[in-house]
Amino acid sequence: MSDVFDDEGDAEPTISIGDYLKTVEEEELEADLILGGDEGKECTYSKGYVKRQAIFSCLTCTPDGNAGVCTACSLVCHDGHEILELWTKRNFRCDCGNSKFGEFFCKLSASKDVENPENMYNHNFKGTYCACDLPYPDPNVDEQIEMIQCCICEDWFHEEHIGLQSGDK
Repeated sequence: MSDVFDDEGDAEPTISIGDYLKTVEEEELEADLILGGDEGKECTYSKGYVKRQAIFSCLTCTPDGNAGVCTACSLVCHDGHEILELWTKRNFRCDCGNSKFGEFFCKLSASKDVENPENMYNHNFKGTYCACDLPYPDPNVDEQIEMIQCCICEDWFHEEHIGLQSGDK
């Protein structure tokens, strides 16, 4: 009978409610940083070129990586598609449903310009990052290398490719 409660190694680690709440708070803060307070309920197109917002790339609709969509469109119009989360981009206007999407239209904001000429695109929209132009996560490595987003160009770089090593402050 004593071995009924003897789970040595089989039990999941136990955490306190305080640790759990701290983790939830940290995850909510990270989501706020990524989404910029956007709850993803409406397309941001009507707001023009938004100063800073979370942008996603839909590889199902635009495999060339030449378009970006807002949070709401990623959730509503591109549900079930292959979506890349690009974090934030500055001065970007949602492309969902414009000419880059062919016959596909935006379910949240149907009337859009043909293109958004002020939007800037880079290789991140295709799912590659850094000067090495590799995907993240990289399917060819067991242990992923930490990446950092440049606050100026908003591209992502491996720490080692910008002269940093993990643990550097």
